[in-house]
Amino acid sequence: MFARRSYNNSAFLRLFEIFDPSSRANSPSPSLSTIVADMSDFFWITGVRAAGVFHFLTLALACFTPIPPDWEKSLATLPPIHRRFAIAQNVSIGVTIAVLGLFSLLFARELAGGSPLARAVSGATALFWGGRLCVLPWLEVRPVLTTPPLKLGYALLLTECFIFAGAYGWLALK
Repeated sequence: MFARRSYNNSAFLRLFEIFDPSSRANSPSPSLSTIVADMSDFFWITGVRAAGVFHFLTLALACFTPIPPDWEKSLATLPPIHRRFAIAQNVSIGVTIAVLGLFSLLFARELAGGSPLARAVSGATALFWGGRLCVLPWLEVRPVLTTPPLKLGYALLLTECFIFAGAYGWLALK
């Protein structure tokens, strides 16, 4: 179904074959380019899985961040349809983060493999996080970040957006 390279030998074991001649007595030595390619795939797969974990960590931490001051009072002054839009947008963002996290955890090998579908999913993920990187500063939340942990959390969120946009963008274009 998916075109993928054989992963019967881990990249690390194949790397150590270079230093232990007895382990390759009956098999041809792998080329350095094969070892580097396998290690690159290993690191991309591991990185995508780690990103999946960070998607869920971000979602969990978002549940503990303070909402804007007077959120309930401000929402109450809006017409009901605007309230529903605000709530629906927050739910939509949360569900999107969860789905992208699941894709990253469950399909890391495929995402790193570069099939057309994997590239499309990676591109969509890069656009989502790149969009957040552009929108978050526009929201001008800095005045309500009154404690060092909140300021650090916001800086880490922007850093995460930048890294995810770049890494998933790379996967989409490689």
